[in-house]
Amino acid sequence: MTEPHMETASKRARKIEEMERHVEAVHRAHPELEYIAQEIAANAGKLIHLLAASGSREAREAIDREQERLFQRRLETLRKYGLDLSVYEPQWDCPKCQDRGFVEPGEKCDCQKNIEWAARWNNSGLAPGQAEQTFDLFSLYWYEDQAAYRRILEETLLFAEKVSSGGRPENLLLYGPVGTGKTHLCSAVANYVLQAGKTVLYLKIGKILDWIRQSRFEDFSRRDKSMEALNSLYQVDLLIIDDLGTESLTDFTQEQMLYLLDERVVHGLPWMISTNLTPDEMEEHYENRLSDRLLGLSKVFKFSGQSIRWMKKNANRKT
Repeated sequence: MTEPHMETASKRARKIEEMERHVEAVHRAHPELEYIAQEIAANAGKLIHLLAASGSREAREAIDREQERLFQRRLETLRKYGLDLSVYEPQWDCPKCQDRGFVEPGEKCDCQKNIEWAARWNNSGLAPGQAEQTFDLFSLYWYEDQAAYRRILEETLLFAEKVSSGGRPENLLLYGPVGTGKTHLCSAVANYVLQAGKTVLYLKIGKILDWIRQSRFEDFSRRDKSMEALNSLYQVDLLIIDDLGTESLTDFTQEQMLYLLDERVVHGLPWMISTNLTPDEMEEHYENRLSDRLLGLSKVFKFSGQSIRWMKKNANRKT
């Protein structure tokens, strides 16, 4: 994967090359402009030599006057051919920073922030539709007990804020039937954290276990790539595990899930989990060590009621 700052440097170099090719084409079409450009370059060379030799002020002023005359002549010639000075300027995607990515040393331009956000998004595992699942668009309208879900909304927002600021919040576990808002809040947290400049992985439990199996059993020619994916599970700022409980349960999968959670605990990195299993079902489903980590190291929030997707669809039919 290419780093965003490398992409920025490469794009800037491409823009300069495009400008140089365009200038060459203009000069071929209008040799008079090429001659003037050569004169300007030669005059600049004279000034450099004069400065190195500590030449007289009068001589420097004479060269400056000649340079001004050449610049004016070039401008008039460009106008004659329906052109302007932009011929000699790269066509930057971002004129504010001229595609450098920084407006001041240490101060990133908005264009660079957007490039880095896009890179984090593309590596997050989020589906395109999840970009619309934000805190602002999470509606309490569909819940009977709005006070309870307002508290859940506030707790998940607080969790997102702490992750975004580099804090160590208590993990979250959301459980309940399908369609009751768990995915929307997980997506909202992911979007918030990504926007704050942190990294997120949003993966179904089956995909996580696939990555782990590949890293353990993949042939050596592909192991580097699978190990890179595996390391991201342990090191990403926020890991969101979707559909816990749908995986094929074996001693191997439980052991690997336990190891994953322990690694994140050791490094102070949070997780967020959504599942259809109740806490009682999780205790029955998983061995004690694993269920203890899942439930004991998380704030647990219950979702209930009818599927919001079904209610929205039914409401649309009535209108």
